[in-house]
Amino acid sequence: MKFWILLCSFLLSASLISQEPSLSRADNIKTFNEAQSCYKEAAKNGLRKPRTKRCAQTSLEIGKALFEPDSKNIAMLTYNYGKTLYGKERESVLKNAIKLYESIHGKDSPELIDLLIDAEKPNRALSIAEASFGKESIPYADTLLDAGIGMSDLTRLSSKSRYLKEALKVYNNEAERPESWGASLANFQLGKIKMAQGKYKSSIPFFLEATKNPSLASYAHAFLVEAYDRTNQQDKATEHVLIMAKQPNKVNTEDRDYIPLFVKTPEYPLKAQKKGREGYAVISLTVSKEGLALNPTVIEEKPKGQKFGKAALKAAGSLRYVPRLIDGEPVEVPGVLYKYTFNMAR
Repeated sequence: MKFWILLCSFLLSASLISQEPSLSRADNIKTFNEAQSCYKEAAKNGLRKPRTKRCAQTSLEIGKALFEPDSKNIAMLTYNYGKTLYGKERESVLKNAIKLYESIHGKDSPELIDLLIDAEKPNRALSIAEASFGKESIPYADTLLDAGIGMSDLTRLSSKSRYLKEALKVYNNEAERPESWGASLANFQLGKIKMAQGKYKSSIPFFLEATKNPSLASYAHAFLVEAYDRTNQQDKATEHVLIMAKQPNKVNTEDRDYIPLFVKTPEYPLKAQKKGREGYAVISLTVSKEGLALNPTVIEEKPKGQKFGKAALKAAGSLRYVPRLIDGEPVEVPGVLYKYTFNMAR
């Protein structure tokens, strides 16, 4: 999906509201520029972070004092703000952004496609993309891909999967290389959907295809470790762990060595569950040359007597790590700690 950031030149913009020179106007311009810089920087860490929302909201509020209400700038500022929101508030703001875009660009303009995807109106976005670019075009496939990724409702996994498979078909028909970004990302997302459905074996072919793209390879290998592990193919899982270990620029940095590739949720102790007790347990273990968790032991447990340690110990055996390499060879690393936290559902 395109990432819109509004950067305005006040001296050249024709959509500025005519105002007499004043300190207030100068202050508004200064505040607006600061808010835009803030939004651009904050958005790098996620659109739905509190700081991103704050900066987008300030940009829109100050923008209303600087630009005409039906200008492209207000339309984009409204869109930017809407993307930082959730639920009904997001729906309302993006609906307003759609109206502004329609009045500026027309109801069937490709300019609406990304906005419609973000507003979770994929069918209309696809209709516009088909009419504008053709059903066998890469831009149409890109829209299908965005639609499959952009749908937030996990109950609609079948729809997400359908869009992604259609995108993959177009990419393949257009002689896109298997390792192309679009085809690889579609495969990767299809693999994740299969994992979410508990169809671990079915996810494997999609992740294998995704490893062909260097930008996605390390993530795909990590999912393959879990998929193979959950289908009792530990040797295959180990193969991909070792592949990851030999990608120093991806996963073998010092601060990544002891972060598990995946963690199975431990069973909540029945005794603690009945009493509504919460707690934690810290496990010490050795990471083997294959990235397996060996000899796990409980070194701390609070509160005691609730069997949190026993539950954590049982789950710890399934932890998988990227092993540390010394002179290009994997080595065992003792004394690795992992904390399991047990919280009651709210």
